[in-house]
Amino acid sequence: MIGLVVAVSLFKLAFTGSTQDADGAPLTPTGKIPPEEVVVEKGTISNSLTVDGTIVIDKPVSVSSSVSGVLAHRFAETGARVKKGDKLFQVRTEEPAEAVEPVDEPAEETEDAENPDEPGKVDDAPVERAPEPVYHWYTVVAPASGVVGSYVADLMGDVAEDGVVVSIRPTTFHAVGAISPLDRYRLAGNPDRATVTIEGGPKPFTCTHLRIGDAATETITSDAPEGEMMEGESGAEGESGAGARISCLVPEKVTVFDGLTMTMTIDAGKSDGDVVTVPVTAVTGLVREGSVWVVGEDGTPTEQPVKLGVTDGKVVEVTSGLKAGDSILRYVPGSKESAGDMAAEGMPEGEM
Repeated sequence: MIGLVVAVSLFKLAFTGSTQDADGAPLTPTGKIPPEEVVVEKGTISNSLTVDGTIVIDKPVSVSSSVSGVLAHRFAETGARVKKGDKLFQVRTEEPAEAVEPVDEPAEETEDAENPDEPGKVDDAPVERAPEPVYHWYTVVAPASGVVGSYVADLMGDVAEDGVVVSIRPTTFHAVGAISPLDRYRLAGNPDRATVTIEGGPKPFTCTHLRIGDAATETITSDAPEGEMMEGESGAEGESGAGARISCLVPEKVTVFDGLTMTMTIDAGKSDGDVVTVPVTAVTGLVREGSVWVVGEDGTPTEQPVKLGVTDGKVVEVTSGLKAGDSILRYVPGSKESAGDMAAEGMPEGEM
């Protein structure tokens, strides 16, 4: 009898499992996994952003005439190197002359060929003078440094108002890449330079005039006349994917070529010593102010406003609102990361 009872008990446990916990209470499936917690720590944050991109030669800059007239003089011929502000060409305009009133000239006597001894007739008809044109000259200077391109008109040829007369082919380059819109928050301090590395090229160098977004696009583009694209230049203008454009000026002393692949590293700030840090996944709002969920002694999370500082994209500095040792939720409640973490724990499908 004892053996039979043991065998039946083992069979039941093997195929049905226990329905009670250690205290004898019935086990009820809830489908819930306790949210993951993390302890607030201190550390040092270095906000260094790395962007892949391309070396791009600047596009030609168009030079127009502000008036209609003729190309009277060329200070710089095609192929000449000029600096910004140097004289390029001169346009002459002609002002319509006003009609001139006839002028009464002194009367002159004419001799009579048949009777030379008799006084001649007096011609007192007014003399008309042709109006003289009035000219004006306008000098145009180079809007950028570079090489002068081909003129669209010969000397004394007509040029139109706001019409392109010549273009300047810059000899400058920009390092151009793309960053995600969220990464722009990491550059809120407006850094003005970056370090560019070209594998197999010159040693890493500092490029200046760092620009983001529309300012970066304006830096390397212009309204160049059709057919004035420089050798090796592509129409993509360094486009490297979705997101905001970022660019910086390559120093003239550094030898680079259009189309080279590069990596741009931007130092956007560093925390001052050890600071309170939390994972970015624990914060809602990552610019200056946000909120975290502090876990109380009873295990209940409570939203806590915090002020934020530097972030490296993984952790963020908390300048006020938390202290080291506090326990917070690793993920913002209701976030995709929080749901994904619960699924990763092995929750059966359909029990959330």
